[in-house]
Amino acid sequence: MAKRVKSRAPTAARRYQMVEATDLTGGLDLRRSLSLLEPDRARTLRNFSLTNPGELVMRPGYRQFSTRNLGNARIQGGQRVYLTSTTFTRVAWNGGVYGLSDAGVLDSTALYSSIASTSEVFFPYDRELVAVMDGANRPRKSTDGITWTLMGIEASSLTSTLSSVSSGSLSASEFEIGFTYKDRGTGHESNGGVVSTRTLSATGALHVEVPNSTDAHVDAIILYARNKTAAETVLRKVSSAAQQGGVSDNSTYRVESSAWSANAEIPTNHNVPAAYKFAVPWKNRWWAAHPTVGNRIHFTELFLNQAWPTLFYIDIPFERGDDIHAIVPQGDTLLVFGSRKVFLIIGQTSLDFEVRPSAGTQAGALGFRAVCAIENGILHASAEGVFIFDGATDRYLGFDIEVGWRDLIANATNAQLEQVAIAYEFRRKEVRIAVSRLYPTGTAGEWVLDLNRTREQERPAWTTTDRPVGIYILHDGDEPTAGLTGLLLTTHASTQGTVWEESTGTSANSSNLVGEYEGPAFATGIHRARLIDVRGEYEPHAGAFSVEPLVDDVSQG
Repeated sequence: MAKRVKSRAPTAARRYQMVEATDLTGGLDLRRSLSLLEPDRARTLRNFSLTNPGELVMRPGYRQFSTRNLGNARIQGGQRVYLTSTTFTRVAWNGGVYGLSDAGVLDSTALYSSIASTSEVFFPYDRELVAVMDGANRPRKSTDGITWTLMGIEASSLTSTLSSVSSGSLSASEFEIGFTYKDRGTGHESNGGVVSTRTLSATGALHVEVPNSTDAHVDAIILYARNKTAAETVLRKVSSAAQQGGVSDNSTYRVESSAWSANAEIPTNHNVPAAYKFAVPWKNRWWAAHPTVGNRIHFTELFLNQAWPTLFYIDIPFERGDDIHAIVPQGDTLLVFGSRKVFLIIGQTSLDFEVRPSAGTQAGALGFRAVCAIENGILHASAEGVFIFDGATDRYLGFDIEVGWRDLIANATNAQLEQVAIAYEFRRKEVRIAVSRLYPTGTAGEWVLDLNRTREQERPAWTTTDRPVGIYILHDGDEPTAGLTGLLLTTHASTQGTVWEESTGTSANSSNLVGEYEGPAFATGIHRARLIDVRGEYEPHAGAFSVEPLVDDVSQG
């Protein structure tokens, strides 16, 4: 007879459920729960580097670069300036312009101190000069970063005094005399002021007394004349000479010949600039956003960076009352960003321009600092997110951090959003975005996009830092000193007048660097689960390491 079949109690080996995380540095994904995160994605990745795939490595440290703290207030602006003759760094703080040496020595007194003390300040420059713009005062300019004078030269409201002299070759006619002021250092000349008239009853000359300019950078006076009796219609250049004496004196000149028929005409379009907010050089002109007409962009006369003719402007046809938030040159195209839309000013030469709406862009920019030219396009941060414009279309880069970006837009003030800054640290191939509110901490910090990891895995690789950055100052030009190319300086977001050097050393200004990682977790079912034991395996190479399990966001020690 066959043996009876008996049932046997099931047995199960005691094995730990494994949650594999093969690469801890694939980037952030804030859209999914921890149980749905992919093995190479993280929910929190603060102060870690994405440079080495498969390794959880701390970011390089930072240190205080400036030798002093200007005070308990935010630095308003900063720029590394590259002129033909010199290279320097300038910052704006509490209404003044301060110098910062390459060794970190920050001036204790301002080089210039008549800018708005609360406005955002910008330092546009070309090969010849740098300007300081705050949107409230007429711009000042400098050719060496030390001496700052008004940008442009005001035409005189005073008249010259004319008298007759018997010796000379001027015919017996009625003459009209005008004059302009000139800065020989930059070659810029003012418009002509009020003209004076004098009739010679016999052949002779004119003795001219011209009131001196009160502008410190004016060092020459140019005389212009026309023979009204001979029906000459324009004033033409007679002579140029140095201004004599002080600002309260008169300079004297003599006009003895009327051989000016082929000379240059007196300037009529060398108008001084208004209180512009920001500007960029493009197509041999400067372009600036108007201080009061929000959709108007002004531009200078060709090759004259201080001459702003009154009628040289374009009104951008923004919709819904939008204003100009940023201007970025890119080849033959000038991109004009509103808050929601982008227009393109296309100019194949410096003389003809065409304005077109950009059908391929999806959003605008939060402010002038919220745009950045990188390797293959223009990165711009807007209320809709972070995009890159490649010249034709926008590509959305902020899908994985959309939760955090929505938190910023919903809770930050308009002033804080206008201060959002972007920099491309090309030495590390990282895009850094400074924000006043970083998710989920609610404090100031940075979103960091690693471009190498983004290309490698074909999806954006984001991480964060806890650096409260206000302004980026990138050394991205022809540096006279070896080792300075690519140097990235930052300022504090709100409470310090200090300048910091980024991506240097292994410490946070002599303190410990602290990183935080929160990666995938296993699913515990719909209702509840019982955790008997939790084990982790990790090999730290340096520093302290700790693990803290949380259940329903409650620490289990």
